[in-house]
Amino acid sequence: MYELLYIVPTPFTENDLDKIAKQTNEIISSLGGKITKEKNLGNRKLAYPIKQIHRGFYLLVNFEIAGEKIQVLDQKLKLTPEILRHIIIKIVVTKKRPVKVKKEEPVVDEKKLAKDSAPEKEKDTEKSKKIDLKKLGEKIDELFKI
Repeated sequence: MYELLYIVPTPFTENDLDKIAKQTNEIISSLGGKITKEKNLGNRKLAYPIKQIHRGFYLLVNFEIAGEKIQVLDQKLKLTPEILRHIIIKIVVTKKRPVKVKKEEPVVDEKKLAKDSAPEKEKDTEKSKKIDLKKLGEKIDELFKI
């Protein structure tokens, strides 16, 4: 499965788009391709001017064709004067991964948690006051000795 995106310059009108799209579809069909989807993405401003053209109609075509015919299709589209630029992309269909469902966390009673954590905070502050910097420094030196 392939996808073709091509730009028709604005000197052509929307009435001309049907004729150009039909011509492009005939090129694909003549090479043994089967068109599955067509979409007109509308008139848009180009990111930069191409051949002094600032706007163009973007047309998208999904189709199936043999892989060896892509290069021939690319050459024919390059020679088509109505197409300003084009790109052909191979669409790879992948399997979707199953989504993991997160387990719900148990609901915690905040009042009970506040009562239980209050004595622990007092213990933590007592422990932090008892730390002796000299002993800490000595332990660090012991750890780094080889």
